[in-house]
Amino acid sequence: MGSVLMRHLTRVGYGVSVAANGSEMRRFYRRDGADLVLLDLNLGAEDGMDLARELVASTAAAVMIVTGRHDLQDRIDGLDAGADDYITKPFEVDELLARIRAVLRRHALEASVHDTIQLGTVALEPSAMVLRDASSGACVRLTETESRILATLMRQHGRALSRTQLLNRESLNPEDRTVDVHIGNIRRKLREGGIRNLVIWPVRGHGYRMRLERD
Repeated sequence: MGSVLMRHLTRVGYGVSVAANGSEMRRFYRRDGADLVLLDLNLGAEDGMDLARELVASTAAAVMIVTGRHDLQDRIDGLDAGADDYITKPFEVDELLARIRAVLRRHALEASVHDTIQLGTVALEPSAMVLRDASSGACVRLTETESRILATLMRQHGRALSRTQLLNRESLNPEDRTVDVHIGNIRRKLREGGIRNLVIWPVRGHGYRMRLERD
């Protein structure tokens, strides 16, 4: 099914990667990104619903479940997991393409409306790579990598994140201090820009977490 869908999708102009399992999908996403993930729930050892929840929580991609599971509870669970759509096999390719177009349109509209991450009076605009503090009027400009790291920390407010999670990589050499350099630059920009209520704390032997300090 994957190769058949790939032919149809590439024929109409989509760039497509086919992953055999969750690990391969994560590797493709880290390498290339994606606007949409067509997710089959039957992934062998890995639970497809868990992967759907992970994609919704940790990526910007739309998620469409494409599966042979027809049970109503599976549909409910998939949509409750945050999937944008749920289509069961067998299906007509034209219907799938129409659903993909609808999901991508809806996702693009939502992204344009919600392209801001807010913590207290501080708001990050990831696409513009700008951090603003409404209480002081402070504005800090970031690099693309700094903005991505800060967005990850803000979305997971209070939760400790590893260096690999912050760089969105599968693994890092223990001697790789790239994240530490970026965190140092972000802290400096926050300090110099006058945004003092976002505090990034190191987590020994793991990575970092962010805390919002109230005035």
